[in-house]
Amino acid sequence: MSARILLVEDELLVALSIREALSEAGFDVDCAYLGNTVIEERPGVEWDAALVDMALPDRNGAAVVRHLLNQQPLLPVILTTGLETPETRRFASDHELTILPKPFDDATLVQLLRSMLVRESHATSRAQVTAGVVRSSSSASSSAA
Repeated sequence: MSARILLVEDELLVALSIREALSEAGFDVDCAYLGNTVIEERPGVEWDAALVDMALPDRNGAAVVRHLLNQQPLLPVILTTGLETPETRRFASDHELTILPKPFDDATLVQLLRSMLVRESHATSRAQVTAGVVRSSSSASSSAA
């Protein structure tokens, strides 16, 4: 199963280009052109990662990210922006997000997403082991005996 990526980008040509690149790389891409689409029309939907433009016409990208992180606290998020401000850097730092300045090339985005998903997968596995969700093979075989 391919990773499900949320793309929030209001510039249609940019969104189509990113969607095509990510789809060709094997990702399942869900596009939203407005922040309200994510917040009001897709409650409870979960993604494996999100790519959010900071400058949306209806809502600040930060509001969209806060909503997403409220729904999925460990969601890997990439902020895209054509104008990296101190506020954007602070917001990214406060929420442990990655900033990808525009313009960027497709290969950089795909590589970044893949590395973030691998890190998230390892973090989730460690959390499950710590919580006792995953048992070692010796304890699983002794309980099966």
